[in-house]
Amino acid sequence: MSDVRGLKAYMANYLFLRGNRNKRFFIDIANELIHRGHHCYQMKFELGELLFKSGIKTLYAPFHVTNKQYPISDDELLSLPIYNITYKRNILKKRTANKELVMYKRYMYVIDQYIRNNSIDVICLFNGYHWIDQVTKYIATKYGLQIRYFEDGLFRPYTITYDSKGINANASVPKDPAYYDGIQVNDERLKTYLFHPENAEMKHRTKESLLKVALIKLISMLGAVFGLNPRLYDHINFWEASKYFITKKLFSSREEDLIDWPKEYVFVPFQVSRDSQIFYNSPNIKTMETLLRVTEQAVKSINEKENRNIKVIIKEHPEDMSRNNYHELKQAYKQDDTVIFVKKFNVHKLIKRAIAVITINSTVGIEALAHHKRVITLGDSLYNIEGVTSTCTQLDRLDDVLLQSLQKPVNTSRIDKFLYYLRFHYQIEGTINFPSKVTAENVVDRMLSEE
Repeated sequence: MSDVRGLKAYMANYLFLRGNRNKRFFIDIANELIHRGHHCYQMKFELGELLFKSGIKTLYAPFHVTNKQYPISDDELLSLPIYNITYKRNILKKRTANKELVMYKRYMYVIDQYIRNNSIDVICLFNGYHWIDQVTKYIATKYGLQIRYFEDGLFRPYTITYDSKGINANASVPKDPAYYDGIQVNDERLKTYLFHPENAEMKHRTKESLLKVALIKLISMLGAVFGLNPRLYDHINFWEASKYFITKKLFSSREEDLIDWPKEYVFVPFQVSRDSQIFYNSPNIKTMETLLRVTEQAVKSINEKENRNIKVIIKEHPEDMSRNNYHELKQAYKQDDTVIFVKKFNVHKLIKRAIAVITINSTVGIEALAHHKRVITLGDSLYNIEGVTSTCTQLDRLDDVLLQSLQKPVNTSRIDKFLYYLRFHYQIEGTINFPSKVTAENVVDRMLSEE
């Protein structure tokens, strides 16, 4: 491997691994890097990826796996934050079979050889918690290689997250509140483009093709059945994927719920119950049932102390509806008029009327800050910053934290400075939902400027 310092000064070797839903996203970025004189390589792991051709030097890893294994112990593998392993342990209550660990080691051997043979300098990952990402990160760390993380943007669908440190709570976003005091805010830019693109090309193409995503997943599932690619996910099978596709299509045509607006309420957005945000960045709350129970108890405590009638409005997460209908939870709170459930409603309207928003670490918290709302977080988050949000690490003290937050003015100046930094300094304008040269150019500009 070559010296990774000063990558602008020479032609660096970039390796792109498993992409996201839009399989062309990494291809577009790699082609732009090649255009600027760098070398790019790609490893593909699922059959559906072979539908996407490019001029990048590519290895289809499943066809190169042998009995040779990378030298790593089972305990080391099990200690990595691999989503499949965590999902089996936390949700399925099962241990990871030795056969699966052997598969990881065999793929690690192929990845290690590919990195060595092509003198890779930089590894590019999407999200980072998939087993392919984690085992590659392990190898890259051994060699002292640079790692670049990509993820859906915080101001979707017009921004992309790119970070050399990690995503979500692990991001390189400064946590020192004094840092934001020095941020100069263009008020008109903040108001106009916080949730809208500055580049006109982004305005008219924002939705990915759900049918195309489903087709690629189906091909890859068939690939696993016939041994043409590894089993990539433990939380997605044919039945789960079918339910998700049907629910998503039906939900898009569903009418918004009717709400009898309470005089005062706290808004609580449910999150995807098995999301990596819950697995790895929520030490105290692992289920939405717990989130509701803790919030309801805190609100009732305040109502008793203050002689108020604050309600709790819960909005279910649309990405979770095919897996969780929360029927039992709704039955448990059926006689409790403090709690109101909604499935489909404009999230900005729910935020606007709320006296506060309580979340674990959802991006809804950022949307609430844009409305200058009081935000209380119960988990680890990149926006856990003094003067921006209030953080509650002891769940039995949520009533005190919420009441204190309600009794003090919102620090709108610091919130605006934080949002301005996040949107116009930290995030990259672009979209992962469709191929875009502008997106690729913006991403590569950032990549090369930070090397």
